[in-house]
Amino acid sequence: MSMRFDIDLTFAVDQPTDRPGFSRRSSGTIKAAGKTIHLKVDSYSLFPSIRQLDRRALNDFATKLKKAGVKIVVDGPEGTLLTLGDVKPNFSGRIASRSGAVRLGSLPDASKLFRGRGKRTGAESFKIPATPFPLLPTFRKNYRLRATTTHYADGGGRPRLIFVQDSESWDGKAPKVLNIMGDSIEIGSAPENGLTLPGLEPVHARITRNDLDEFVVEAVGRVGGSAGLKPGDRYTLRSGARMELNGWRLVFYREEYADHGRPFGGRNGGELAVQRPQYNPRTGNIERDSSV
Repeated sequence: MSMRFDIDLTFAVDQPTDRPGFSRRSSGTIKAAGKTIHLKVDSYSLFPSIRQLDRRALNDFATKLKKAGVKIVVDGPEGTLLTLGDVKPNFSGRIASRSGAVRLGSLPDASKLFRGRGKRTGAESFKIPATPFPLLPTFRKNYRLRATTTHYADGGGRPRLIFVQDSESWDGKAPKVLNIMGDSIEIGSAPENGLTLPGLEPVHARITRNDLDEFVVEAVGRVGGSAGLKPGDRYTLRSGARMELNGWRLVFYREEYADHGRPFGGRNGGELAVQRPQYNPRTGNIERDSSV
């Protein structure tokens, strides 16, 4: 099983002091480019004395790292303190940690841990968290991806129309946005329509939400664009679908998490990618792409 870590992280910790209201800031970095993780800190106060270590927890943690082929190098202000995981242990590491997966740094540097240099405040015992494994889901063998879904709650994803006049009659203003709030909306020149646009038939097109929570446009007059409809035709709208109604240009948008026909934001036959399947909870079917 092949894996790698790519990390470039800087952190800072404010530690309380004996003076009320004052703290001491220590900082460090975590870097990795492969299977070796480097942790470097600028203060020994972030570490307890070796005598305070929960050696059993440290041993378990280091052993799991070694089995996974991962190595963590811990550097202090003056040099390497210890290395955990996929290392050849040295005598001092075995004595200090009772582990076959811990290697202490040079004696002058590692001795800082024995002396507990710098007064430690806050938590007095160093315990390895119980939840660091698996480090990544890829540690699991024979892992099978489960089909997920973009079928959000009915009407979710803020379905909307963004519309503007064509370039010949455009007035230079930003496009307008109309949120589709109900189950249907009529588009045309009649004032009672949900979207009234001059120059169209009284009802030029109609958009309805069906039982599968899909928004479908029905052409009453001719509708151009990606829909390309003649009167009477119907077309299921996906995010980015364009509609041309005489001198008006409309685009349908719906957030990806609710755009049912676009699993993981993919386009049917586009973007040079094979989209993973998704489960449709309304039909019980597995959808392979956007051709639903």
